[in-house]
Amino acid sequence: MDMIHILRTIRQLDRPAVLATIIGVEGHAYRKTGAAMLIPLSGDTVGTVSPGCIESDLLERVPSIWEANRYEIAEYNMDPDDDPIWGEALGCGGVIRVLLEPIEGTLRTILTDALDLLDRGREVQLVRRLKGGKLGYELTVEEVMPLPSGQSSYDWQFSLRLTNRQRVILFGAGPDAVPIYQLLTQSSFQVIVADWRPRLLAAYPGAEHYLGTPEQLKEKLRMSIDDAVIVCSHHLHYDREMIEWSLESKPRYIGVMGSTKRIGMLFNGEVPPVNVKAPIGLSIGAEGPYEIAVSIAAELIALRYQWRNKQKADRQKEERHEPIRNLFGGGTEQPNGQAEAAARAFAGRSARQYGASCFLG
Repeated sequence: MDMIHILRTIRQLDRPAVLATIIGVEGHAYRKTGAAMLIPLSGDTVGTVSPGCIESDLLERVPSIWEANRYEIAEYNMDPDDDPIWGEALGCGGVIRVLLEPIEGTLRTILTDALDLLDRGREVQLVRRLKGGKLGYELTVEEVMPLPSGQSSYDWQFSLRLTNRQRVILFGAGPDAVPIYQLLTQSSFQVIVADWRPRLLAAYPGAEHYLGTPEQLKEKLRMSIDDAVIVCSHHLHYDREMIEWSLESKPRYIGVMGSTKRIGMLFNGEVPPVNVKAPIGLSIGAEGPYEIAVSIAAELIALRYQWRNKQKADRQKEERHEPIRNLFGGGTEQPNGQAEAAARAFAGRSARQYGASCFLG
């Protein structure tokens, strides 16, 4: 999930749009809970919530959601025994619940606030709560855990942790680095390309890039412990300089490309530290630039998952409480006082829930 891209698009958005977020999954599904997609009334969508199976149905719902200025919950049952149309079409065998919200008022404000905090290096949690037909929002830095059934006054609560993209410094802009950059960028990493050769950097249009030797890059990049570094310039002297600087900065991961003999030369025959992977990438028998790039991307994705799980465990141990903003309340209520479940529009189409989004007057 790359919510950062969606949030940046929302900040610049000058036309009506609806945010679709997976808030529940039962059984098998292509995307997990929290996956989101921004759907403008006109223009390209940002993000995905399925491999293209339910997008067309979501697109049909968007105009009425925007016009009515209300949220909607759509449910897609992919079990062919329960739902012969969606089940046969998708074949996943699970149930997906998608919350669709117009990007307006309180939601737009709180999403742009979240991006501001992320840009300042903070991690935040966006909490949605439904109560009596009202959808309310809270933005906080603390871990918000749902209360056991029967102990909460809300109809339901959905929490989404928003984090910055993992920064990867890619030192070396040669042809074999291009697929690494492409795969990592598409996998929601923030990739910075660095090299001392302007001609090679020209192959990365639109990328965040820096020109210079490792010594010149120190002040420009200011490496931190949260970074990952890939060393692949194939220049023995500069690669060694980059490794020495990286070891001083102690980033979580340093990946070095090269043969066993070359790696031995880079580390003077010594065993690399535990945060260094040399040679870089998972051992999958990769050959050629693209297969090697796949092994590197897979390794970093796996490590990112481990790091986030550790961060989550660490947060749960903390006792500090630092709320940023609580915007629950002030919403309009449905006439019957609760979210209305509408009948299926036609056989095989998902059930819907409607309600008023929470807006501050």
